Amino acid sequence: MATVEESLVLELRDFRGQIRPRGRGQIGWEWPGGQRSEIAFVVEWGQSPTIVLRYSSGEQESIEIPIQLQWTATNFGGQRRWFTCPLISGDVACRRRVGKLYLPPGARYFGCRKCHRLTYESCNQSNVFEQIAHMTEYFEKLIEKSTSADLN
Repeated sequence: MATVEESLVLELRDFRGQIRPRGRGQIGWEWPGGQRSEIAFVVEWGQSPTIVLRYSSGEQESIEIPIQLQWTATNFGGQRRWFTCPLISGDVACRRRVGKLYLPPGARYFGCRKCHRLTYESCNQSNVFEQIAHMTEYFEKLIEKSTSADLN
């Protein structure tokens, strides 16, 4: 199962003031292991403001994906921007309002954590530590049995 830490993360702050009519630019990342990725974007300002991402997948396939934006009022005035998850599962669009979108290794499209079924490394580690504790207990019992058998 992929984790958030292994994925490329797209946040609204990555767009550095370009979320405006005809905004455009590029965003660069480095994958774990050193491989660089770049995404070009254009902001289309119509009835529903949209960021159009343009990038290549590992097979050099050109991908273009529109991501609609949403705004909500904040408690102290002003507005907060959100991505709308663009992924479709079956015939149903997710359309979840999120602050971050993820591109896990091997995936073609950015989407929310839930659509990509991403977990955090720390969630997986607790299970690993439990398994190690059970294995340690098992080996201690084996050693105890073999030691008592050697004494007899």
